[in-house]
Amino acid sequence: MAEKYVLSKDEKKMLNKAFLYSMSTFMAFNQVVMQGQSFGMTIWPGINMFYKTDEEKREAFSRNANEFFNTHQIGQGLIGGIVIAMEKERAEKGQLEATAISGLKAALMGPLAGVFDSFFFNCVRVIIAGVCIGLAADGSILAPLLFLVLYGGSLLVTKYVLLIQGYRYGVSLVNMAFEKGIVPLIMEACGILGAVMIGTLIASNVTINIALAPEINGATFALQDIFDGIMPGMLSLILWWVCFKSLQKGMSPIKLIFIIMAACVVLAFFGVF
Repeated sequence: MAEKYVLSKDEKKMLNKAFLYSMSTFMAFNQVVMQGQSFGMTIWPGINMFYKTDEEKREAFSRNANEFFNTHQIGQGLIGGIVIAMEKERAEKGQLEATAISGLKAALMGPLAGVFDSFFFNCVRVIIAGVCIGLAADGSILAPLLFLVLYGGSLLVTKYVLLIQGYRYGVSLVNMAFEKGIVPLIMEACGILGAVMIGTLIASNVTINIALAPEINGATFALQDIFDGIMPGMLSLILWWVCFKSLQKGMSPIKLIFIIMAACVVLAFFGVF
């Protein structure tokens, strides 16, 4: 097990700023990167502290803020702490690839969302709400305030602790990984997990159903079944790839959305979708 990393005063100040910036979880939420911009702000104090030049800072911030990210806000704290530790390693030694950081984020955000959603939304919130509802039924004015303090406080405290511990143990684990020479394996594993998570997100959130089913010599050919027989979700993957390449070439997300909407209307009019 990795030894606990001792934080310096500057690192403590940096992590306190990161925690405050992480409160923007849903202030900059959008359908393109979801919590991505908030995550970029969360780790910005670390980027600003460890990278030396403005160009390096812009690259690191833009890379994190413009990538898709979505998880429970407590998971954002834990992942934020780990990513700050990884960015520290990349800034100081330059041996850690950016793809490893992106892969780790993609690999952790889904599982942590499931864990914390289930625990806090379906367990902690229900228990605290049950107590406070009982007080409210008796006419207690303190019921809503008690719910806010207990539930909101538990979220904030847990998020802060996990942010600190994520950074502390992240630094130790990254250093140990370099010492033992297992970084290439970690990078490859993160890349694989990241690809799996991206594929899962595409398959579950991008849906294309072709209604067109031409009839040839009395036989009906359902094009959707043909594509699914080749590879389920292939059309969704193709659409994602086209959108991804368009964004890489500088097309604005708003313009791309309107193009997709117009294409859907036209194709639906002709009975393709």
